[in-house]
Amino acid sequence: MIVGGEAELALLLHLFPEGVEELDGAFAVYADEPPLGFDVLEGEDVEDGWEDAWRAFHRGVTIGKLWVGPPWEQHPVGTVPVVIDPGRAFGTGAHATTRLCLELLQEVEPTSLLDVGCGSGVLSVAAAKLGFTPVGAFDIDEVALGVTRANAAENGVDIDVLEEVRPADLAVMNIALEVVEGLLPKVPVGRAITSGYLDRDEPRVAGWQRVARAVRDGWAADLLEFRQ
Repeated sequence: MIVGGEAELALLLHLFPEGVEELDGAFAVYADEPPLGFDVLEGEDVEDGWEDAWRAFHRGVTIGKLWVGPPWEQHPVGTVPVVIDPGRAFGTGAHATTRLCLELLQEVEPTSLLDVGCGSGVLSVAAAKLGFTPVGAFDIDEVALGVTRANAAENGVDIDVLEEVRPADLAVMNIALEVVEGLLPKVPVGRAITSGYLDRDEPRVAGWQRVARAVRDGWAADLLEFRQ
């Protein structure tokens, strides 16, 4: 089904982890039922097996010292492997917002970390590999929590998979802008790496100031700090 309008790709991927495709200026989303709250311009049935067809096109990427890729690929020599099988959860490492978050993670000192909206757990696993501890991963989607547990085990890292947020020094939030703005006042952290929005946008929340920004392919990620 094709969803019209200028909805941000990151939000669609979060809402429809089964798959999103850009077609003729709109986005096609893969879902079992028509999405509520969207203008559906066209709908059609797809062949059986569409849920896993993306695997044939999923390739690993290198971001700084990290390599993020699927378990069926070998990581390049000299990189730190972050092996991610997203299953039905958002987060392969290939999207610009994920890559931007990983770039900023490598520019800050490792500390305690909370991954809000963890999806596949790619940011949590990468943080643990970079020396952040303890690492907590939170999501409201039970599928995402299960996938994060599996990917943590695959990578041999300790991640606390959480059903509610907890205090940390740093949060990472690769979710939609309005969700970032709504959560920042509620998450008990002093700094945050945020993404999931276009480079024309930025979170605007009282007390939070931008310290650094990274941009790629029209998307942005920010390192924010709370200053009273």
